[in-house]
Amino acid sequence: MDEKQEGRFTPSSNAAVAKVCFSPVGSLLYVIGTNMRPRILLITRLHTQNAGNEGLSTEFIRYAISRFPAADVRAIDRYPRFFEQFDLRGIGGGSIKEFDALAHALTLRFRREDAPLPAKAELNLVKLDETGKELRGPFRRVTRKLALRRKLAGMGLIERSVPVTAVTACCTSDLVVWNPAGEICPTGDPHQVMRLLLLLRIAQLSGKKTVAINHSLEIGNNALGALIAHVYKNLCYLSVRDAKSVEVAIDLGVRNSIIHEAPDMVFLASQTSVPEAASAIPRGAIGLAVNGLGAMQGVDEWARLAEGLNKTGRPIVLVSNAIHRDLAFARRLSRMIDKSTVINHQPRYQQLRSIYRKCDAVISSRLHASILALCEGVPVVSIEPSVFKLSAIFRQLDYPLETERLQQAGWSDRVLAKLARCLSEERSSISSAGANAISQQLRRIEVAYAPLFALA
Repeated sequence: MDEKQEGRFTPSSNAAVAKVCFSPVGSLLYVIGTNMRPRILLITRLHTQNAGNEGLSTEFIRYAISRFPAADVRAIDRYPRFFEQFDLRGIGGGSIKEFDALAHALTLRFRREDAPLPAKAELNLVKLDETGKELRGPFRRVTRKLALRRKLAGMGLIERSVPVTAVTACCTSDLVVWNPAGEICPTGDPHQVMRLLLLLRIAQLSGKKTVAINHSLEIGNNALGALIAHVYKNLCYLSVRDAKSVEVAIDLGVRNSIIHEAPDMVFLASQTSVPEAASAIPRGAIGLAVNGLGAMQGVDEWARLAEGLNKTGRPIVLVSNAIHRDLAFARRLSRMIDKSTVINHQPRYQQLRSIYRKCDAVISSRLHASILALCEGVPVVSIEPSVFKLSAIFRQLDYPLETERLQQAGWSDRVLAKLARCLSEERSSISSAGANAISQQLRRIEVAYAPLFALA
């Protein structure tokens, strides 16, 4: 890219190229044009309260810039706030025709030749809110009702350049890569996913290559499912984290040839060592990373689990990658456990690894907490928080401890029995199985993503 154009978009047009390449000067311009660096746009969470998302976005960016060394890689944080005014109801409950019409209208409105470029994809773009706080109850409802900045952005009174940059980037980048991990799930907001799909569709309608990576397809909304099918059928590459999601993608009508089962990118964190945490976490503790939002969606045996944990005589540390969602339940559970410590702020994903390293075992219904513990060689007893996400990934790992489900009575006794195995002489073999699984996952990532990196 010309230095004078570094901060602006310059739209490429096949018609314009064809027009100039039949003259000597045109031929020279064509050679220069075809040797320009390809432009790649990454769409991911850059600002988050979830250390799992922090780890995922960081490793995603690290991986992308290492595998696209000759490309101009840029990144944006999900969708512009201007898009908050759009939802599934506003497009006829998920009408494909109205969805495409909206994508076309947004393209006409916001595509600009002089649009500012998104930020270069760098690791320091990813920011974690470490307060671990999230407004709840009446305060959350009042805040949402006011939503002053969102309303002002929706009217175009603030953040005017944000939709211009995002839409123009989607229209002019050679490849648009969306990381929707954590977005598509039964407890997620289908309207948010629809807005992200809008960005991919804008790119597709502009003739650009689009990709969705690193997620499970647990779709809990039929209207959203129809839009996902519509957009995904036009992808150039799709990676999902488990075999069940492959089946869902095929059922949606996605071409089998573009579907790849690829392990979660947070496994890439295992390639980087982390220093010992300067914390008061005692060695030999048992870690608990419980998804607070899904904890009561099954048979309530938490008191029985707490009783069994007390009998171990071990200190218990309650900490997860999503403290803002899990803290209330962690405090409730802690009141049942004698020797318990609740971490009430959000450690960064590398700090979480150091905390889990001090534990002899981790009981987890959080996917990324589980992976970060495995990265430290710590045995994990997993509990399914959703439909199939965690159980499918531990099955993919061929892990010796099967994932438990809260909906199946007696789960607490089975979790405690698995925990006993982790604290026995069997711990070494379970840890070795985890380490072997991590190595295998890294190899699978390389193989699964090779076709993606060939796209640019």
